[in-house]
Amino acid sequence: MRKKLKVKVAAALAVSMMAVSMAGCADSGAEEGGGGDSQTGGEAYVIGVDCPMTGVNASFGEQLSYGAQMAVDEINEAGGIDGKKLKLSIQDDKSDPKEAATIATKFVADESIIASIGYYNSSCGLSALPIINEGKLVTIVTGSSPDISEQNQAYGFRTEPSDMQQAVYAADWMVEDGCKKVAILYESTDYGMGQEEIITEILTEAGAEIVCSEAYILGETKDFTNILTKVKNSGADSIFLAGTYTEGALIVKQRQSLGMDIPCYSSSSMFEVAFLEAAGAAAEGVKVQGVLVPDDPSETIQKFQSAYKEKFGDDKVAGTFSGHGYAAVKMIAEAIENGGTDPDKMSEYIGSTTFEAIYGTVSFNETHDLMFDSLKRLVVEDGKFVVVK
Repeated sequence: MRKKLKVKVAAALAVSMMAVSMAGCADSGAEEGGGGDSQTGGEAYVIGVDCPMTGVNASFGEQLSYGAQMAVDEINEAGGIDGKKLKLSIQDDKSDPKEAATIATKFVADESIIASIGYYNSSCGLSALPIINEGKLVTIVTGSSPDISEQNQAYGFRTEPSDMQQAVYAADWMVEDGCKKVAILYESTDYGMGQEEIITEILTEAGAEIVCSEAYILGETKDFTNILTKVKNSGADSIFLAGTYTEGALIVKQRQSLGMDIPCYSSSSMFEVAFLEAAGAAAEGVKVQGVLVPDDPSETIQKFQSAYKEKFGDDKVAGTFSGHGYAAVKMIAEAIENGGTDPDKMSEYIGSTTFEAIYGTVSFNETHDLMFDSLKRLVVEDGKFVVVK
């Protein structure tokens, strides 16, 4: 049985949290509340979903929740689990760690919620995981900070490659491309600072020089002229962007307007159609990494893309975090089918099983980090992400 935390939450805050629940994804199971006490035979298994549904990272939250909804619908259409339907309780953390902690507290206190997924931002995952572990709620997060490895403990798992994995991947690519003088622009969050620290260490060990390292504020910095002027004057031959697509698009556009023609690299955070749309022609040549490539010709990916568009609209494209949401629900469902909702049995099953995710085979190591070798090098060509062979 789950350990139920007794935490007082102000009524006004509870109402606020209910208000941000996503209604637009309720077509067959997404709802704010629970579906009965699944621990004692209630009418549904409820999975909590915490993700940014508003603000600068809303695109990632939409992807994650849509991917989760696809998995829920598939499972329910096949009869559910042991005759019970799956439902989602979707909450908006606004990329705010305090909101994420409040949501985690709410999930743990609700006995109908048998697991949770999400926590796109590393800072949100780090604020939620202590609550999740104390409350014994199996949770699959997508934050990439190395610190999450320490916080996962018994009940947290991570489906996104860690900053260390992504930084090594990016640094190897930059070294192969002959980058010698690197400028790093990073958002002042756990994610951005973690990426900056790791990429600096790896590139320096490889013989490159970090000639400029500048932070900016997520969601607030709009004018990068001063920062880019420092980069230009530093003699940098390349830029590594440690941030998400909103600021990334502004940076590459303003880089172009300043007449700078040095290559830009990033991790999976720039691997978004929204980045291509926001950056326009300035995105050409930007090099990123990712796992679920929209134009991947594989039958599995194309079937997933078609089903995604059919359900959510022709303008929607399934990205990496759609795959994470889908995979996380499938893992939880499989764990329930093989051992019920006891959190220790669920955790043991997920931690010891190899899963076939939409983007490849995945499993977890002793710190519940992803063991996964399907990252791809991608470059923007003609407004699309193209796999670099």
